[in-house]
Amino acid sequence: MINNFDQLLSEALKYKGKRVVVVYPNNTETLQAVYDACERTLARFILIGDQEVIERKIAEMGETRKPFEIVHRATMHEALNTAIYYVRDGKCDVLMKGGVDTSTMMKAVLHEDSGIRTGRLLSDIFILEFPQRVDNKFVMITDGGMTLAPDLKNKVELINNAVEVAHALGNLNPKVAVLSATEFVVPTLQSTLDAAALSKMNERGQIKGCIVDGPFALDNAISAEAAAEKAIGSPVAGHAEILIAANIESANSLAKSTTYFAGLRLAHVIVGGKVPVLIPSRADKSEAKMLSIALGVIMSAYYEANPPG
Repeated sequence: MINNFDQLLSEALKYKGKRVVVVYPNNTETLQAVYDACERTLARFILIGDQEVIERKIAEMGETRKPFEIVHRATMHEALNTAIYYVRDGKCDVLMKGGVDTSTMMKAVLHEDSGIRTGRLLSDIFILEFPQRVDNKFVMITDGGMTLAPDLKNKVELINNAVEVAHALGNLNPKVAVLSATEFVVPTLQSTLDAAALSKMNERGQIKGCIVDGPFALDNAISAEAAAEKAIGSPVAGHAEILIAANIESANSLAKSTTYFAGLRLAHVIVGGKVPVLIPSRADKSEAKMLSIALGVIMSAYYEANPPG
């Protein structure tokens, strides 16, 4: 089982020749991540955007090498359309956002003619490395990037998508905690009702390949000491590997707090489509972008063996 980012990078290097298409890479952190990934022979890269801007950024970085293909498209709109064509035509294994904003990128990805949708919900899986754990250090958070206010049906799909990523990393029975503000079922708090229903659905075999329980507050989901103090008897309590947040605000804030408050390493990927989609924040550092590329490569290899749909 892959349980930290060093292992993730090592595993990704086993899959040679994956093609990562980067849309409008006009910022230094994205280009640095591409150079770092090329240095490790992590993937082949096709950069689609304004060639003059890309080459000027490369020169500003002090680089002369161009270990990737540049496809000139003068505008962001043209670059995005070309990238979508590459996916639809089978010329792309991983689609990655460069300087284009996320909403514009995902509007194109979600368009019915993009060829990326499979009928499943697309969701963003954020992975952090939790150093206090001695075994599996990976904790996933979803969905902080796509699904605004997931209902019960959406949360089933969020779990399935996150479990798919866990399976791709070799964790065949991940522990899933459905989060709320409390570990008690409160009739007036919908997230606790959803959590209880999801737990029962898992128990009855409607959600497979994982152990689901909830509701949990964050402390008793990830801290064995907190769970023990509250006498919560559950294999998930204190050992959660996937956190299902109540809504996009809580998932997004929780995920970003791990970077800005705790300085933890991170990666994330959108799954549920024909190819993995990477939407790193323009504020993300190059390491986070490179780790996301490695995660995208692994998910692409998993899709090759297990076609999505």
